[in-house]
Amino acid sequence: MSKSLAKGSDAIKVLAARFPQLYIAPAEDTQDAFRAASGRGIVPEGANLDHFLTNPEDELREVDTPAGPVEVVFLKERADFETFLQIIGHRAQSVPIARTVGAITYRGIADWGTVRAAYERYVAGGGDDWGAEFSRLAQQPGMFRAELVVISEGPYSNIAADQTPYSAEEWVPISREIRLHHECAHVVCRRTMPDNIAEVWDEVTADVVGLLCATGHYDAQLAAHFLGVTADGFCGGRLIEYLSDEQKERLDEVSREVYASLVKIEQTCTEDDCARPFDYLLRLKNDPFLTY
Repeated sequence: MSKSLAKGSDAIKVLAARFPQLYIAPAEDTQDAFRAASGRGIVPEGANLDHFLTNPEDELREVDTPAGPVEVVFLKERADFETFLQIIGHRAQSVPIARTVGAITYRGIADWGTVRAAYERYVAGGGDDWGAEFSRLAQQPGMFRAELVVISEGPYSNIAADQTPYSAEEWVPISREIRLHHECAHVVCRRTMPDNIAEVWDEVTADVVGLLCATGHYDAQLAAHFLGVTADGFCGGRLIEYLSDEQKERLDEVSREVYASLVKIEQTCTEDDCARPFDYLLRLKNDPFLTY
C-alpha cells in the first residue's frame, strides 16, 4: 500500500520546505549557500524553484513496508531528476549524471521540516531553551534525518517495450512501478538486515518485489532479460554491474546460476507471495537461492 503526499509541482515545493538546498540552482559558486541551507536550514535569499521544470505526473509518495514507510519522489522530466541529484548528491554542483542512473536512495539527509515541527511543539509546550532541547534530540539516532528514494521515468533496465509482453503505453507506468518498488526493496533490506549484503541476490530479489508490485506476478524470462542472463550464459545486461572481478572471469557460469535462480523463484512463488511482496522478499533474503 502507498499514499500520495504531493503531486505535480507541489512535490518539489513540499520537499524544498524540508530540504532548502533544493532552492539552489546547480552552479560553481554555490558552496556557501549550500552549506547554509543543508547544514543550518537557511533558505537562500530570493529563493525559487525555477530551475525545476516540473510535470503534472511528478509525485511524492509514501510506501508502506514491513520496515516502516519509505518516501519516494518520482520526477518525470529527466532534467529534473538530474538537477535533483546534482543538488542533493553533489552539493549543488553542475556535474554530469550518467544516463544509466535511473534511481537513487539518499540516507541521512538533514530534514529541516522535522526540526521546525519539533521546535513548534517545544515552544507550544512552554519550552524556553530550544538550543539545549535541539542538542538533546539530535543525539537520538536518526533524529532530524531523512531517507528519500528518487526515481526517474524511462524503460526499466533500458529494456524497450517490444522486448517485453507489454505495449509501449503499458510499459511506461509498469517500468515506473518496478523501479519504485525495486528501490523500496533495497531500503527494506538495509533497514532490517544491514549486514546481510549479497550484491547479485539483492538485485534479483529487488526485481522480484518490483515485478510483483507492478504486474501482480513474477516473470522469470523478463527478469532474466533485465539482468542479461540465459540458460546458456550472459547475453548483455545489468548483471555485470554487480559482479566482482573473479565472478566476471566466469561470467557465463555465474549467469547460468543466476538464470536458474530466477526459474526457481517463478516455480516456487505462490499466490500468497504475489500478494505479499515484501514479506516474500524477507523470506528470500533469509533463505537465498544464491549466496553472492
